[in-house]
Amino acid sequence: METTRQSLIELMRFHCTVPKQKTPIPGLTLFRSDAPTEPVRSLYDPRLCVVLQGRKELILEREHIEIGPSDYLVVVLDLPVTARVAEANPHRPHYAITLDLDPAIIAELVADKSERRSATKTKGAAIAGLTADILEPLERLVRLLDRPKDIETLAPLVQRELFYRLIQGGLGDMVVESGLGSSNLSRIARTTAWIKANFDQPVDVATLADIAGMSQTSYYRAFKAATAMSPLQFRTRLRLHEARRRLQLGIDKIGSIAFAVGYENQSQFNREYRKLFGRSPGADLSR
Repeated sequence: METTRQSLIELMRFHCTVPKQKTPIPGLTLFRSDAPTEPVRSLYDPRLCVVLQGRKELILEREHIEIGPSDYLVVVLDLPVTARVAEANPHRPHYAITLDLDPAIIAELVADKSERRSATKTKGAAIAGLTADILEPLERLVRLLDRPKDIETLAPLVQRELFYRLIQGGLGDMVVESGLGSSNLSRIARTTAWIKANFDQPVDVATLADIAGMSQTSYYRAFKAATAMSPLQFRTRLRLHEARRRLQLGIDKIGSIAFAVGYENQSQFNREYRKLFGRSPGADLSR
């Protein structure tokens, strides 16, 4: 497996010379850092993440996750996280790869595997020990960047194999549950996607529970188990992340941005913004 890892690192040296490199392969992104970074708050879409060199730290609400070369991370819900590169230097840069999960393909692969359904308190993100079964198809996927004409035909096949390996791997129960339409995790995923698309709209837990097809009590409990926060806390995080993005672009005034992301009271917006980011909205406003 170490030979495969070194092969991937060599590919990264050639194909990833900037901090974040989108690739011609749909959903595949390469990351590089020559030094540790400050914590950055962002929204993670469902994805596989493999760190080839260096270390990365994630904070999901109160849970601390550290990812190194012997681990892989799977995220099966849209989740607000705080992330930083913890170990990197110019001689040994931090290299990482993410691959977006395709819910449709996963649903196809798990359609006949309902017997592997796990407990209802499955988390939305977790790490497990990296194996050759995952690393080897990942190396073949990245190597397709050397053969652009092969990407359209071969990349979907390798991606499908990777998703299959995830189902068979240490986090298989979580991946399977995310692909079963009747599972609690899949129901929670529907509502996180709904909140992501409608974060600026008023909504209550009862409405979200209806979208999930669950009782309010069961929905609230399952949502918090999967995301480590309540549904309305989740919505607040999305609102504030979007507000910060707009502030940093300098596309509007603070009051207008607060209103656009769903706040009716700018004072409340200012308080919650400072609580989450440790600074006022004005400090992030691009002028």
